[in-house]
Amino acid sequence: MTKTDFNPFLFYSTQLQTLLAKASKQRNPALWLYKNDARTILFMLEALTRIHDKAFDEKLFGKWNKRFKKLEDVLGQIDDYSILESEFKNTKKVSKEIVKYFTVNTNNYIEKLNQRLLAKDWFKNKMQSFDTKLGEFEVKYNKEYSDELKFALVGEIDAILYFSLKVDYTFTKVEDQVHEIRRKLRWLSMYAQAFRGLIQLKKSGKRKKYVLNYFTKEVLNSRFNKVETKLKNAVVIEFDKDSFFALGFVINELRKLKDSVLKMKQLSDAIFVTENVTKLKAEEKAMAIMGLKNTVEQDVLKEASEMMRTFVVKDKMLDHLIVK
Repeated sequence: MTKTDFNPFLFYSTQLQTLLAKASKQRNPALWLYKNDARTILFMLEALTRIHDKAFDEKLFGKWNKRFKKLEDVLGQIDDYSILESEFKNTKKVSKEIVKYFTVNTNNYIEKLNQRLLAKDWFKNKMQSFDTKLGEFEVKYNKEYSDELKFALVGEIDAILYFSLKVDYTFTKVEDQVHEIRRKLRWLSMYAQAFRGLIQLKKSGKRKKYVLNYFTKEVLNSRFNKVETKLKNAVVIEFDKDSFFALGFVINELRKLKDSVLKMKQLSDAIFVTENVTKLKAEEKAMAIMGLKNTVEQDVLKEASEMMRTFVVKDKMLDHLIVK
């Protein structure tokens, strides 16, 4: 991929190199990277390498996708435990021992990231190696390039449809199904951000009334539902604007649903470890602290299933996402 005025890979690579250079001078590089939102940049690089790995026969993309994902995953673990620590710190029903459990896990993952950064030479111009290899991948932002990416995007949508159809839109597992389908949907949205203008939103056809159900204020104002200005002299991929907003709505709602259960599970684990109770008692206490019904998991699975069935089968929003 030759270095031109426009190159999304190099844009995010440069940002990551800047952060890594600054982090290397910090007392706690991993914590500094977490606080300075390195995860978002890694998400963008992960998205770009992911879709290019699917679209083109180049080992480069799969190899670096795994590297970016490993860093992003640890930052995600830091984020999860740090949020739980902050959330429960001022909750009277949560003991100091439980809060300490989250603090310890946060620090453990920070240390894990610090070790990985050193062991894998991330502070020794590792990203320059990526840039050099990228230079060997020739790209012209023409129809051929756009069509290859579009074909890969269609493949991702087909995988989402197959995943949902395989369980007949009836989820029975929060982590393995609800969380997983949200991840798959989220990539579609993330590509629109990562490509920095190569994906554009287009109003196509007459707006259906049911689409308005997805147009909440939160969705319409979200920075995740905006794309960069259209590039000059480049063949772009077009997403249907209404379908894209609907996608954003479902991603956000599934996040709220799965988080209510997964946070409860994490709190339950903390109670089980710090207090001499059974796993059942720990879960009951976690639900009580969070003000959840004991049917929360079943309720989430039912609501997520109905939402996906409406979004995919009834409203057919994924069918219209990529403008033909």
